[in-house]
Amino acid sequence: MKNLDLDNEKLKDSRVAMFNALRDGDEKAQEEAFGNFAQSLQDTISADAFKQVKEMNTEMNDEKVLEARGIRRPMTSSERKFFADAAKKQSFENLDEVLPETVIEDVLSRITEEHPLLAAIDTQPVTALMKLIYADPTKKTAFWGKVPDDIKQIVADGFKPLSLESSKLSGFMAVPKGFFKLGPSYLAQYVITFLEETMSATLETAVVSGDGNLQPIGMTKKLSGSIDGVYPDKPAIKLNDLKPLSLAGIHAALTKAKTANGPISAIVNPMSYWAKLFPQLAVNDADNNWHLIALPTGDTIIQSYAVPEDKIVFGFTKNYILGVSGAVELKEYDQTLAIEDMDLYIAKFFGMGVAKNQNAFFVADISGMEGATIPELEGAPDVKRAGKIDDVSEAADSEESK
Repeated sequence: MKNLDLDNEKLKDSRVAMFNALRDGDEKAQEEAFGNFAQSLQDTISADAFKQVKEMNTEMNDEKVLEARGIRRPMTSSERKFFADAAKKQSFENLDEVLPETVIEDVLSRITEEHPLLAAIDTQPVTALMKLIYADPTKKTAFWGKVPDDIKQIVADGFKPLSLESSKLSGFMAVPKGFFKLGPSYLAQYVITFLEETMSATLETAVVSGDGNLQPIGMTKKLSGSIDGVYPDKPAIKLNDLKPLSLAGIHAALTKAKTANGPISAIVNPMSYWAKLFPQLAVNDADNNWHLIALPTGDTIIQSYAVPEDKIVFGFTKNYILGVSGAVELKEYDQTLAIEDMDLYIAKFFGMGVAKNQNAFFVADISGMEGATIPELEGAPDVKRAGKIDDVSEAADSEESK
């Protein structure tokens, strides 16, 4: 699967659109974004499949050769059985087996490799629904000498449970009609790639700004003051430049809260990075050569579309814990939402995330920071191509009106 071109421009654009739609919460935009991403992914994998069929010829039946070349994803026996059964029945419905937990383990592994923010936090995959126990980094949980008399209360304060059953993540998966005919290997590749992209977008958005209502509590949320299960935003600190004096206040607050227990990261939307941060971090030397310098506080910059524009989240990323269960339900979605020429399924799996301490992260508002001028983007495309059904209909309507 490493040879699959997941960085082509069409797929990259549809991936960004999906991130933005999930972050903004517009259902119509989400429907359109999912459809566009599914179409882009279908085109990419279909092109790859037909290319490999043409190039491999007699080698096409040699699974080990193809897996070694990265053309096909190696599968466990249970995965092969599941996807072979799905390919035979042309559906994920009424199968003898459930989606193997190893699929989600693989998806999470790929996500943490390819998405810097999800790789940086404390991600804990588990094989079943259970509670995770994590330690508050500001609490003392180890002692020299005699164990204190109030050890029970100390342990209760220092360790906290995280129930994975408290939030359920439902991800749509659009499978193009006829795609089952490509066989179990390419079907598995499509499913895992689609789950990887949709899970990364959904999980990353929840990690940053989840409101806690049947979903994780994000880094930008307070851990108190919830109303009907919805947690409010943290107050944003005005940051108009990247000078040491401006950044020192945030670091001092993290130090005071005892949550500067590791390297601090500055998590920012890529748009804000290029418009606001990059111009201040690019410097020209005496020989007229340009260099990109680090923040004066040494923070690692992590770019994520999940962060709202004109905001930066500061903190030690390992102070955020995310638990995801490998138990997944995959069912056909037969509600009002429909995408033309595709079968829509919904994958339901459990996960929960929360900051390990209420002062683990601070949010900065950089809307007042001087930035680059961004050109206006072109509107929605309206390209007429010969042979398309809608073009024929329009031509017929035009003839009738004459």
